[in-house]
Amino acid sequence: MDQIKQITSNVKAPSLPSVGLPQQMGAETRTQILPSINLDDDAGFTLPSYDFAANVPRPNQIGVKRGDSFGDVLSAAKGIGYYTDLIGFGQSSSRLTDGMDFRRLGINFFTKTGMTCSNGADMWTYFEGIPKGDAVGKTLQKAMKEMGLPELRGLAPGMMEDVKAGVNPKEIGRAAFGYVYPKCVQKTLAVGDDRGKTTDPETGDVWIKGPVNYQNGFPYQTRWVQEMDAKGNPIYMSAEAWQKAAKTHNPDGTLKKQIKEGFEDSNRASVLVAVVLLSVAFALTCGRK
Repeated sequence: MDQIKQITSNVKAPSLPSVGLPQQMGAETRTQILPSINLDDDAGFTLPSYDFAANVPRPNQIGVKRGDSFGDVLSAAKGIGYYTDLIGFGQSSSRLTDGMDFRRLGINFFTKTGMTCSNGADMWTYFEGIPKGDAVGKTLQKAMKEMGLPELRGLAPGMMEDVKAGVNPKEIGRAAFGYVYPKCVQKTLAVGDDRGKTTDPETGDVWIKGPVNYQNGFPYQTRWVQEMDAKGNPIYMSAEAWQKAAKTHNPDGTLKKQIKEGFEDSNRASVLVAVVLLSVAFALTCGRK
């Protein structure tokens, strides 16, 4: 036993690296390889406060009335048809609802990604919350068109489109493997709801924040987004190319003030000449006295 104690007392525990301290790997001395991503709540990542339920027209707004007359029964039937079309098609699908006031629910907007473009501007992503009608695929779309039915651009197909976009394997892969050197392109796209509104008409809450310009009565925003190739795949840059790229833009996407070559030096020279002339004038004035 004494021999065992003597042997174990001479054995030293291996030293472990300090937790939380960056360790050098080979010739790599940088403590941070990837650019930092700002995901603070104040950085513009809050989603618009759009309320789908609040934007569905109420029965009295579409002409539904309580009563036992034939007109009241007809208005109730038209109301049922209206909400069915609103959920499924986003527009009228029969003579029963023809001419009624329809709208596609949802809004289009830009939201920040937390990444920075090679030119220094924040990179955004465009979210199409207004249903496009492509949730069921081209085959079913063609079949519905042959039957004389409109595109599925209602609330339910819109939810399917959102789920389809959310489980896109390309997007999941990008999030998992952290491609953070994007090549960006500036795009101007429509924002707001189906009727061009950027604020909630009931509560006054602002859905679309930031500068907005109007084209044909509809709001648009200009942002730097991920550039795509002809097949719709995102284009990325190497870390070296991203870091060497000129940072010509501010984070908000505006151009930085550029100083023309030689302009600053010429200004300094002009100031120096003015100082010399003032000194000579002062010396001549004192000499005359």
